[in-house]
Amino acid sequence: MVSMVMVAVLALGAAPSADLYVASTGNDSNPGTEAAPFASLERTQVAVRARIASGLDKDLTVLVRGGTYRLAKALRFGPEDSGTAEHSVTYAAYPGEVVVVSGGRPVTGWRAGEFPNAPDLLRVECVTDDVRQIVVNNPLSAGDLAGQHAELVMYQNWSISRVAIVSTNERTIQLANPMGWIGHGAATTASPGKPTYVENALAFVDQPGEWYLDYDSGRLTYQGAPGEDPNKRSFVAPVSDQLVVVEGRADAPVRNLHFQGLTFAHTHWDLPSFGYMGIQAGHYGTSMDKPTFVLPAAIEFTYAQGCGLDRCRVAHTGACGIVFGAGTRNNKVHACELSDVGGNGIMVGWRGKGDIEGKEKGGDVSLAGDWTRAEDAPVDNEVVGNMVTTCGAVNHGCVGIFAAFSRGAQIAHNVVYDMPYTGISVGFRWDESETSQRGAIIEYNHVYDTMKMLADGGCLYTLGYQPGTIIRGNVFHDAHRSAFAHGGAPNNGIFFDQGSKGYRVEGNTIYNTSGDPVRFNQTSKDNMTWENNSLGVGTEQQRIGN
Repeated sequence: MVSMVMVAVLALGAAPSADLYVASTGNDSNPGTEAAPFASLERTQVAVRARIASGLDKDLTVLVRGGTYRLAKALRFGPEDSGTAEHSVTYAAYPGEVVVVSGGRPVTGWRAGEFPNAPDLLRVECVTDDVRQIVVNNPLSAGDLAGQHAELVMYQNWSISRVAIVSTNERTIQLANPMGWIGHGAATTASPGKPTYVENALAFVDQPGEWYLDYDSGRLTYQGAPGEDPNKRSFVAPVSDQLVVVEGRADAPVRNLHFQGLTFAHTHWDLPSFGYMGIQAGHYGTSMDKPTFVLPAAIEFTYAQGCGLDRCRVAHTGACGIVFGAGTRNNKVHACELSDVGGNGIMVGWRGKGDIEGKEKGGDVSLAGDWTRAEDAPVDNEVVGNMVTTCGAVNHGCVGIFAAFSRGAQIAHNVVYDMPYTGISVGFRWDESETSQRGAIIEYNHVYDTMKMLADGGCLYTLGYQPGTIIRGNVFHDAHRSAFAHGGAPNNGIFFDQGSKGYRVEGNTIYNTSGDPVRFNQTSKDNMTWENNSLGVGTEQQRIGN
């Protein structure tokens, strides 16, 4: 027994070993050893590819020493970066050290010299027929905003719209494009009574922490607190719109590639030329008769199998955090932390790339199009044991975890909280027709503090026919109703929306919701199987759940 204990202690004290090393203090002309590490991830990737090309006869590990590694563009991993079915390729943080993979650059050289204040939220009074001119209830104090790259942000019912401002005059705001997803009615389009505010106007920088960027000169203005010296703080301006792109092919997927213990941070997102007209959960478009789009992500997987992120952190992104798209199978996001994410946190069934039915058409055909090739549907991907918070930080109609047009997605043991809209969203077709979405397991998640800005959602939101889907053992609570949520639809613990059908709902606990614990729209409780749920208080609510 004594010798066994001694061996264990020696093992714990041993230095970690790897095949290649990279350090911010290294040099790319080095051989990549622990004593002489590379300096950049790009150079390290070249060395990894050379070893893969020679044939892997064991797992290959890269240890990244503590520090910040700045990327001007995304690291791209293709089939040439792939592990095999037998051997993995892993990029891992050196134990006990903090590694930041950053898409930004530091902002320095401050000299003395965007979020709205809560009381400054405006309300729409009237809108022109072309939805390009908005009259608000109070005059703007900033004068004419022409030429300042200012944007008008509007809270729709369950989404937001964001459009460039052409000019302003007192209470009248002239926009570059129509404000909203046109053709779907008032719920997604500017209409009287909706909350709205202006971002990125120099005159509004009047409280500590607020800032303004002059896009033409590149000058950044920041309002510091009394006595604060910004030169003694760290500011980062995002440069790259993505950090990691893992993109195989249908005939050559990327396999067994892993990232462990790394922090991925600082990506930008450019407002499209037509603006951002939110539809739902990070999807957007211009009008019902035109194609729709989905936000990009800091970390993107397509045609990847058996890959994953473990104990990583994703933060400060302009759009989504992590997405799994066409041809992704058996991948896993485990024990990661996502925060301050501009769009959706994690998506399984991201359709930003790939062949989609009706992609070039408009309306629901484009928005709810399934994969043209059945084999492109994501299969058996796992989102397990993560902490997901403050998503939708830029485009507030986004969610923490999203799954649609996928099979066997497992969303389990996650903590999702502090969301402007819904916590977890599953399914994305507004009827009972069959899609590739089926067999999802949503279990033992803790979702709370949701719906802090918008309406018509909840801790969990579902759409469409999803045979074999299980919703089990979750705790959902504190689905709020904000003072500026628009529209009459309430917010709930679970909102089963149009066409929801085929689920088993068991052992869930729901309480402290602004609306009923469970709500049905164009579906009913009879379309699901129920057992042993605890749904708030009251006999009617309890009866619905059992």
